[in-house]
Amino acid sequence: MKALILAAGLGTRLRPLTNVLPKPLCLFFAEPMLDLVYRQIRKAGIDEVAINTHHLAEMIDQHIQTHKHVYTKAPIQSYEPEILGTGGAINPLRPWLAHESLLICNGDIIADVDLGDLIKAHEGSGADATMVLLDRLKAGTTPVAYEEANVRSIGDLPVLAPLASMKATFSGIHIVGPRLVQAIRAQGSPSIIDAYRQILAEGGSVQAFIHRGFWEDLGTPKDYFAAHLAVFDHPQRDPLCRSLGLGSEIIWDTLRRSAYCGEGPFPKDALNSFVFGPVHIAAPIQSCLVYPHVMIKPGHTQANRILSVDTAMDIV
Repeated sequence: MKALILAAGLGTRLRPLTNVLPKPLCLFFAEPMLDLVYRQIRKAGIDEVAINTHHLAEMIDQHIQTHKHVYTKAPIQSYEPEILGTGGAINPLRPWLAHESLLICNGDIIADVDLGDLIKAHEGSGADATMVLLDRLKAGTTPVAYEEANVRSIGDLPVLAPLASMKATFSGIHIVGPRLVQAIRAQGSPSIIDAYRQILAEGGSVQAFIHRGFWEDLGTPKDYFAAHLAVFDHPQRDPLCRSLGLGSEIIWDTLRRSAYCGEGPFPKDALNSFVFGPVHIAAPIQSCLVYPHVMIKPGHTQANRILSVDTAMDIV
């Protein structure tokens, strides 16, 4: 089995931060999201990994080259001059993929899905594909109907979907086999969901792998900040951090509901905030996410903001 990390998006909802930093390199508890996803894939025993890129692709390449302690086996970088979509991203990689199955992970999803268990479930099922589904239906997402361990339909047009089917949310993590890859249109920017619908209509088998644990989409400033709070407030925070690959050096300030990562000194007047050092903060901050090397002068109180050296944006 091989793996593909989808990292070609523009990150428009996180602008202006993503004007200067590709979204997969945005920090989650001071760790680039791309690093966390890559480590989870390698931990599951997959050595052959590809990453598709587009926006600020040269920064992703530089990051990989300068972090060889993380990328111990250099991933294939599939640069897309024009974004090819969730299905089209596979097309340039077909010779590399050959006839193997492919684990696909979104580069901006943080989750504690056990990818090893996912791989075992897929390989033991004989299914054409396996979708990791959240055990809840999120507003604004395409519903996926499943019955027991079988996906029955995707979206509002049912395909052999009995009324008793449960509704779930697609997590952005899945394994696709050769039959589904062949169903992806070879031209343009096809969505992989269209290939799923075709397979279901033809009587193919798509397995549902239900995830009841941690899952956060870091797509908007509000979601980005909320994901940090979700980790802080998790009833089993330490085991969760280990499963996500977060470092043990995080300092948790329970009294102020804040966390600090990296080099100190850290601000003494931070509330409900997440600070990635080194920083120089000489004014109170509240409900902020602060990147390394940020300087806040006395009298410049900050609230509900994501702050980096280059940008400042409101959390709305």
